[in-house]
Amino acid sequence: MSARDNAFAALAATRPRVRVADDAVLHFMTRLRAQGGQCSRVGNADAARAWLAAMARDEPSAVLIAEDPWLARILALPGLTIRATAVAHAGRIEGLAVTTAIAAVAETGSVLLHPRAGAPMAMNFLCDRLVVLLRAADVLPNLEDMWARVRQSFGNNTPRALSLVSGPSSSGDIGMQFATGVHGPIELHVLVVDS
Repeated sequence: MSARDNAFAALAATRPRVRVADDAVLHFMTRLRAQGGQCSRVGNADAARAWLAAMARDEPSAVLIAEDPWLARILALPGLTIRATAVAHAGRIEGLAVTTAIAAVAETGSVLLHPRAGAPMAMNFLCDRLVVLLRAADVLPNLEDMWARVRQSFGNNTPRALSLVSGPSSSGDIGMQFATGVHGPIELHVLVVDS
């Protein structure tokens, strides 16, 4: 080991860590709700599809769906068809967008989003309501574990943009008045799927 590696190891060994409850998913959901996000948990893909169908049922606009193999398998299950439209690249997206996350961080109540073919980053920020599907196994205890997952998943090809989202967009910068939807969705819904 180099002197640099030894120094980093010593820092890592003495750094205090946030204690996460036995159930990282429950800890994540509690933190996200405390920050204004909405979170539900279902047992399987059938329940996820029913939840998504109920969310989309009253949506007057077409629902924007990210291209993702896991999401496609969920939406291919028998039942109510969810309307989808092409991903918009400019301007505000009216209504609901549905995407997936690389991981979530229990420590901060955040989901990690990234741009990819069929799911541009603009989709995550220009919609009125954003739904993020997340596997329970992808809820990680802390930020260090999240970065380890990123390195494991992407190696040297880390996406040029990663975004940690911890609730709906909000700001108090404009005339010291609290407002939502200023630079992102007004509503953030995370659906955790156990299996």
